[in-house]
Amino acid sequence: MAKTVTPLHLRSLSEEIVDILQRSILTGIYKPGDRLVERELAARFAVSSIPVREALQVLENRGLVRRRRNRSCSVVDLTPDELRQVADFRKLVEPQLVRWACERMSPADIDELADQLQKLKRTAQEKDVPRFFYEDLVFHRLVWAKSGNRYAAEALDRAVGSLFACGLMRSGNEIPPYLDIEVQKHEQLLNAMRARQAGAAAEILTNIAEDFRAQVQHQRDPQS
Repeated sequence: MAKTVTPLHLRSLSEEIVDILQRSILTGIYKPGDRLVERELAARFAVSSIPVREALQVLENRGLVRRRRNRSCSVVDLTPDELRQVADFRKLVEPQLVRWACERMSPADIDELADQLQKLKRTAQEKDVPRFFYEDLVFHRLVWAKSGNRYAAEALDRAVGSLFACGLMRSGNEIPPYLDIEVQKHEQLLNAMRARQAGAAAEILTNIAEDFRAQVQHQRDPQS
């Protein structure tokens, strides 16, 4: 009797590097404009330059890294005009994705979002600002993935990833007073999605996105 071969789905080196660098960017270890040098990263991870180059390409696609003309990379740092453009794009696209998600989500999908919301709530209780921004982005990425539109989700991920990174990086060590309020808004969003109230969910998400844009804008320009 022939044996059944079960393939092992092991994570590649580049995927591991993506996770480490993404977390480092979104938790503020790497600052806006910091250079990411392939040779140095390869030495750090004890790998060749190939998986590092692949990882940097993924991070560029997610809006966290920019490649310069000389092919070197640096952590994204949005200008005020870029910040406005990304925020406008998010406000236009994300509510539609949450509408689609309301139509398509299974009970298991709702449970997955609820679990992620608990992680977000814990970081707010612990006043862990870098981790809060990271878990917040994970929550929104889950919503986008549940929309069923991969192309829209990828476009939003690329744009909004840079917005989240900018928001985190500008917060420094200051504890924002709005963490608990943001958790409440996300609870309202999840409740609306659980009830399949697509219109209400889209409106709540629009408010979340607009408040986040205002917070980031204020961090960049306190006089605004």
